[in-house]
Amino acid sequence: MIRDINHDVKILSKKSTPTSKNDIAIVQDLVDTLTYHRDHCVGMAANMIGKNKCIIACQFGPLIVAMINPVITKKSQKYLKCNKKVRQK
Repeated sequence: MIRDINHDVKILSKKSTPTSKNDIAIVQDLVDTLTYHRDHCVGMAANMIGKNKCIIACQFGPLIVAMINPVITKKSQKYLKCNKKVRQK
């Protein structure tokens, strides 16, 4: 099911909880929502559709891949955090 995209910074900044086998419907909703928005979006996290779970979906050309409980294991360079507030249109 295609879900509305959440823009609430308070909700988006909350820590997500691990995903289980019971959350497969959230994975499908995330993929459906990304597919619907694929012309202007290359990736989404579950919190963007209002679900506080560790799930992301990304586009790789025509392929959409869902990642469940992803873990960053390596980085190639220092991550710089942006301190500027993002303006919403």
